[in-house]
Amino acid sequence: MIAISISICHIAYKDIDRVIHAVERYKRPGYVELPSDMVNVVQSHKHRDQSLAELTDTAALQECIAEAAMMLNQSRRPVILAGVEIHRFGLQDALIELVEKTRIPVAATILGKSVVSEAHPLYLGVYEGAVGRTDVQQYVESADCVLMLGCFMTDINLSVYTANLDANRTIYTTSEKTSIRRHSFENVPFRSFLKTLIKAPLKRRQKPELPKPELTLSSDPQDDDRITTRVLFSILNDFITDDMVVISDIGDCLFGAVDLKIHKRTEFLSPAYYTSMGFGVPASLGTQLANSSLRPLVLVGDGAFQMTGLELSTVVRLGLNPVVVILNNHGYSTERQIMDGSFNDILNWNFSKVPELLGGGLGFVAHTVGDVRKALKESLANLDSFSLIEVDLDPFDISPALVRLGQRLGKRVKGT
Repeated sequence: MIAISISICHIAYKDIDRVIHAVERYKRPGYVELPSDMVNVVQSHKHRDQSLAELTDTAALQECIAEAAMMLNQSRRPVILAGVEIHRFGLQDALIELVEKTRIPVAATILGKSVVSEAHPLYLGVYEGAVGRTDVQQYVESADCVLMLGCFMTDINLSVYTANLDANRTIYTTSEKTSIRRHSFENVPFRSFLKTLIKAPLKRRQKPELPKPELTLSSDPQDDDRITTRVLFSILNDFITDDMVVISDIGDCLFGAVDLKIHKRTEFLSPAYYTSMGFGVPASLGTQLANSSLRPLVLVGDGAFQMTGLELSTVVRLGLNPVVVILNNHGYSTERQIMDGSFNDILNWNFSKVPELLGGGLGFVAHTVGDVRKALKESLANLDSFSLIEVDLDPFDISPALVRLGQRLGKRVKGT
């Protein structure tokens, strides 16, 4: 967030420009505070956009690219780690060009999930320390060169800092900084770096052998079987179509969604930076208004839905049609894995009755595998309104990703 408070007229216009330039440079929200008696003040001023060339030190960029290209070309098993800034700066095509030119495999952070199609033959999966798949974690952490593009190293991206990335083997560039190993380069913007790197003389490699990103079950669940989190996400993985955008709230929804396969790109949204509970339903509203060709599939926990779920009222008023899947594990299931107690319990709503309250939409309750399959089929056919599927889960039934995190954190705590 870039923020200023403006109270002096003669510098106000320049300060507003400064905020606009910062928003453009970092692709983040900006905030300008104006006193009420200054809103209508008019003064002659000519706004001028800052160009990327003005922000770039050409000599530093050339030196940086030369060092990065040498490090990549000398590496035996490099990997690209793509973050959310690939999306924010509209560099998806540039990323694919780099991947296909060099045949270097690419993984994504959880915040950057879907910046590249997860059906691409050189896509590894989501790298998220202990939460991610073991084979992806091992591939990334054993690479002798990790090219990190637009990645923010937050506690969520690093899965509570269970990730293990050696700075001596990384090329790291974001809107804030560019560094190679422990060398930092001033005035080398992220966009300049990536666009110039693509033109560098980079070695084209043999097509690598990659672990297969699968979300399959050892046996075919029967319709009468009790639904579980693992089976639910496997069914959802097959349910996702090319015209859907997956929107995940936080908690086990987000951990489970890590393993979902997104067919195109930039079609997975989550609050994986601030982990703001209650994101899912309101985000579906904004997403479908922004792009009516995409149908939202919302994954939200019972606790998060109770915070903001009645925003479905606006969904009804505007005639939108998201499919909302509520993982009802009867409380704060993620917190139960840390410390259980009555403080994790919440009032159990009759979620499937929400359409009756709002006078629109379809509601379902799913206890079995067959219930889920039937509800999803009917929801897909319901194009005129929202569909809400309450999936009744055991309070201690958690996703494979959360199991992985718990096991690996436990080992670290025990020192094993």
